Amino acid sequence: MTTRRRFLEVVAVGGAWACGQPKLGTVLEAPVGEVDGGSAFDAGELDAGVDAGVDAGAEDAGRPVESPEGWTESSNFAFGIASGDVLVDRVILGTRYDGHSPLRLVVWRMEGTSYAELVADVALTAGDGGFVQLEVQQLVAGERYRYAFIEQVGTLRQRSAIGRFRAALAPGRSEPLVFGACSCTSTGSAAPLLHAGSRDDLTAFLLLGDTSYNDGADTQAEYRQKWAASLSREAYRRLRASTSIVATWDDHEVDNNFNPETISAAKLQAARAAFFEALPFRRSTVDPNRLWRSFRWGDAVELFVLDTRGERKPSTLLTANQELVSPAQLAWLQSALMASPCRIKLIMNSVPITDFGFSAFNTDAWVVYRKQRLELLQFIDDQRLTGVLWVSGDHHFASAGRVAPSGVGSRALEVLVGPGAQTANQLFRLLSTPRWDFASGENNYAVFHCDPSRGEVRVVFHDGQGAVLFDKTYSV
Repeated sequence: MTTRRRFLEVVAVGGAWACGQPKLGTVLEAPVGEVDGGSAFDAGELDAGVDAGVDAGAEDAGRPVESPEGWTESSNFAFGIASGDVLVDRVILGTRYDGHSPLRLVVWRMEGTSYAELVADVALTAGDGGFVQLEVQQLVAGERYRYAFIEQVGTLRQRSAIGRFRAALAPGRSEPLVFGACSCTSTGSAAPLLHAGSRDDLTAFLLLGDTSYNDGADTQAEYRQKWAASLSREAYRRLRASTSIVATWDDHEVDNNFNPETISAAKLQAARAAFFEALPFRRSTVDPNRLWRSFRWGDAVELFVLDTRGERKPSTLLTANQELVSPAQLAWLQSALMASPCRIKLIMNSVPITDFGFSAFNTDAWVVYRKQRLELLQFIDDQRLTGVLWVSGDHHFASAGRVAPSGVGSRALEVLVGPGAQTANQLFRLLSTPRWDFASGENNYAVFHCDPSRGEVRVVFHDGQGAVLFDKTYSV
């Protein structure tokens, strides 16, 4: 019987190189016996030892794949590893390497818990600051993968933690999916993230902002130190290895309540650079500084990632053209929501769009940019868009309730997640039924069980020990 072997393409997207070239591997996809194993790889792009375990020749078919579970774990990956911005056929993988030995990236395709196939093994060199960020291409839609960074110390092979991710579903496909989410994780214990990282059922984890509290940093080196203090914690190391990440930022990734119009350009650029190298992020080829983007999982779920911090213009608050988000971002979101084939549409929004009725956040949230907020909510209502669920953070409390008490936005549901490791904002006590089903200041993470066939999202909040704080299924 003819079988297929697929060797993934690996491309450096920032801070990592192999053989001095940005393209690290080539693609092999051919029936066994129909491609000469000796000519399937360009020796200038993939070093001679790489294809030994993934040769297309018939003698390799059925060869058992060595599991990395028993390999020694190195202490030179204290920053942890991460996968993110997963698409149907590609993913961003990243780490920071603190050693000086030869380094490789290895990727396996999984069947359950079995290492079914070695699909990538490439040499690389860490970039400035030890950071590595690579795009692995030619994934198979919906398949599950594991990966590790390997260092060769003499004759000893040591690895990073072993990471897990799943490629997005192909267009036209639909099935239940599960997403975790959190925000506001200061340098405390972050027990909720530790528990989330012990799960094996999360399709991806959504970081809604304030992932790292970088207040006081000015240079890229200082921002790197802040990110290292955050991401080297066991909670983040475990979480980022357990599933892929989709991230946006809030204010503390730059500075508390920063104003994009008045902040030092050098400081903002340093913060952006540190953000992009710390988290697995596919940067726009049109505008490399742009954070807003979207990700489809077949026809089941689309994630819309907003930037509600970096484009805001407080100087427009008293004008007819208020901008919490740029006109380009707003137009993109409206168009993308209309074009989405997905039954469920999760909008990642670092600051909430709900009008809570109190003024504590009126310099930060959508509610103070009332004209633009109304335009967006009116658009969703007028177009009768279904499946929309707002997911937000920032406020240091968790809640689930309607965006508005009546009129425009009153059909919309917003779920605030977090704080993951932060002091509670006691204003949550002002939220009551029937408009809000849940409000809490306890450190938490949320899980969204998305069932596209039923048009339902089950929202479950967990505390740091995994206990259920809230559990309700919503029709969207």
